[in-house]
Amino acid sequence: MIRTLAILGAIGLGAASAAGQGDPGFQRVGTLVGRGGLFASAVGPGPVAGSERYYLSYLYEDSTFEVVGVNPDTGSFHIFPSPVEGESAARCMVAGPDGNMYLGSCPHAHLLKLDTKTETLVDLGMPSAPGEQFIWSVAFGSDGRLYGGTYPHAKLVRYDPVSGDLDDLGSMDPVEQYAHYVAASGDGFIYVGIGTSRANIAAYRISTGEHREILPQEFQVTGQAGVYRGNDGKVYGTLGSLRFRLEGWNAIPILGTLASRPSYQNRLHDGRRVTPHGDALRILDPATNQSIDRPFSYRGKELKLFRICLGHDGAIYGSSELPANLVRLRDSTSAFEELDGLGSGEVYSLLFQGSNLLLGAYGCGAPLMVFDPATPSAPGPGAANPQLLQLKGVSAGWRPKAMVQGPDGKVYVGSDAGYGRLGGVLAAWDVAAGTAVAFQDPVADQSVTSLAVAGSAIVGGTSVTGGGGSHPTQKEARLFVWDTRKQGVVLELAPVPGSWAGVNDLVTAPNGRVYGMTGDTVFAFDPATGIIRTRRSLSSGIRGPIYNAAALGPDGRIWGLASTGVFAIDPVTCDSELVATPPSSITGGFALQGGAVYLVCAASVYRYELPGGR
Repeated sequence: MIRTLAILGAIGLGAASAAGQGDPGFQRVGTLVGRGGLFASAVGPGPVAGSERYYLSYLYEDSTFEVVGVNPDTGSFHIFPSPVEGESAARCMVAGPDGNMYLGSCPHAHLLKLDTKTETLVDLGMPSAPGEQFIWSVAFGSDGRLYGGTYPHAKLVRYDPVSGDLDDLGSMDPVEQYAHYVAASGDGFIYVGIGTSRANIAAYRISTGEHREILPQEFQVTGQAGVYRGNDGKVYGTLGSLRFRLEGWNAIPILGTLASRPSYQNRLHDGRRVTPHGDALRILDPATNQSIDRPFSYRGKELKLFRICLGHDGAIYGSSELPANLVRLRDSTSAFEELDGLGSGEVYSLLFQGSNLLLGAYGCGAPLMVFDPATPSAPGPGAANPQLLQLKGVSAGWRPKAMVQGPDGKVYVGSDAGYGRLGGVLAAWDVAAGTAVAFQDPVADQSVTSLAVAGSAIVGGTSVTGGGGSHPTQKEARLFVWDTRKQGVVLELAPVPGSWAGVNDLVTAPNGRVYGMTGDTVFAFDPATGIIRTRRSLSSGIRGPIYNAAALGPDGRIWGLASTGVFAIDPVTCDSELVATPPSSITGGFALQGGAVYLVCAASVYRYELPGGR
């Protein structure tokens, strides 16, 4: 159902920006407000003896997270803002034996305590030296101390609620980055799920501080191992559909049917179970199998936008970041409409084909989607909106950063690899037929980051980095030419020899050359000869180019976005200049309409009028 976000502070398209001190020409279009991504929740004590609350942690990128404690019997709630500036999320939560709630945060890996009696959220500090970014999971050990797993050094950290001591217990794997799951046994062990380039399970003995990895060698494949404590009090390991019983220093393969279910964190004292359901809590009574929805009116705060594009109807379409809510901003209403909740992740690329909006997504219902903005959203098969397209052989962790309409009528999509993997995907999508073919690794061990059309070919740019937790093998990013008739790579080269920085912002100019950037260099590629004709250093003011946020402007120059502002590139000379500085850092984009560029600064859409007007 399409709904107008009444709580959104939207400013008319012609109104001047009231925020910041950016250059003239920037006008704020509107600011999106809504609930952030829900990534942790648990039942715990309320402020009064015998009372209970359901605590939910909401993520807000470029801001600070909030925890909301909801009374499951009334729907009343209390908001606990993060006391740590810059901590955008608490992705894990557990009820402690002392009656308080404990959380781990990112992007600076703090531990926090929610004191349920005083209703305060307290920062406990950073258990590891600066450099850790995420605390992914927390659990209380048999010694009454809190243990957590970190990224990017797969550490195990600890907090003692009695003494207040924080300890860094070291990396549980010498190479891997993710200590994504933590579970404690009743006999003095902590188990840690490791990944993603090579899955493993680490066992840590509390009494001695000894730790070792215990997953049998044959199961140490690319992926993420998980661990959990079951309802039976035992600890189990997971790897895809495989199950293991964890006992001391052993991970014993077992049938899935022999593994207990994970212990519930959403069970009230009377046995009822609570789950989030839209703007309500759904409360199920297992005794009767009857449920009720308890609305609670938490509306969130400014919600970061991730990508935007210009619609066939002149409206701005976009998606929020964590969760991926599809929204529209019309000139006539100056207010966002929420078109659909697509999932918990992000939409990395948007492209209109006729009246349909094509979406390339991560962490959503499907990696490729077709949405009809003129029709209400509807789940299910047949007349579903959006139509979902799964891709065979493509990891669920792909991030489709590039999408172009090809010369053969197909839409081409380029992506990063999934977690722990190297090698990207170039997908040829026949939208009308509802089919797509995924070509793995057009360039060995490199992700596909940017695409442009040059005659009957596709020109692609790559990055040496892969999915999260992977380990690069290549030393320089590449440019490749994909023949749409042969469906294969016919040319590959390094646009800037020795540069490992990803190739981005590919744009084809009327002279037939393809322009792009890698690191601090702009280059011009001649597809007819396969030669890089020109290389120039970027202007010193252009820092942090936004991926695939560039296009040919009405004045013949290439216009693009960087975190520091709006820039222009002269196709004749390849010289670049920072033209305008926004009221705050640019975080996303991109839409070009006539003489105006639309861009994103966190939760706000701005319009910048190009010099010379329309």
